[in-house]
Amino acid sequence: MNQNVIVFDTSDQYIAVALYRGKQEIKATIEFMNRGQAERLMSSLNELLEYSSLNWSDVGKIGVCTGPGNFTGIRISVSAARGLALGLKVPAVGVNSFEATLYGYGDQNLALLPANKGFYYVGSNPKNAKFISEEEIDVKNGKYIRKPTPEVHLKNIALLTQEKATEVSRPSPCYIKPADASPNIDNVPNLLK
Repeated sequence: MNQNVIVFDTSDQYIAVALYRGKQEIKATIEFMNRGQAERLMSSLNELLEYSSLNWSDVGKIGVCTGPGNFTGIRISVSAARGLALGLKVPAVGVNSFEATLYGYGDQNLALLPANKGFYYVGSNPKNAKFISEEEIDVKNGKYIRKPTPEVHLKNIALLTQEKATEVSRPSPCYIKPADASPNIDNVPNLLK
């Protein structure tokens, strides 16, 4: 079986991409950016393959961060992973940030993931996550693990991708709350107002 695994994450203000052969990292790249992940993701992945003298046909599995995080970034990564998996006929594995943050820690811990505007997602998985403020974090009654650096987060996604080999399902976005988007009612044509 082909051991080359590509993993990526655009759920935050960066593009994180890595190539693994089994559990060994060949190369990882983190590029910080507020916008432009959609335009940059595929070229970043191509650069990884070129660095390793590999082609897309040499990829055996794809791992992707499914969120929570940046709504658009999550959609970019998950769509890319699903499209690549379909085109290459390889499995794609979704790993959420709760799993990646808590990787290697005991079951009694809670992931503390930054949301926005001073709020956090806290939980052991997306189903039990709560949206809380900094003031609500009860450090006395819980063991919180903060989301790691992008490098460690990406490595944990890669390792979990390897471990999920037998339980592969189509990656889907992990949203805790709806997108912070609202329709622009100022530019609606007069006939619809």
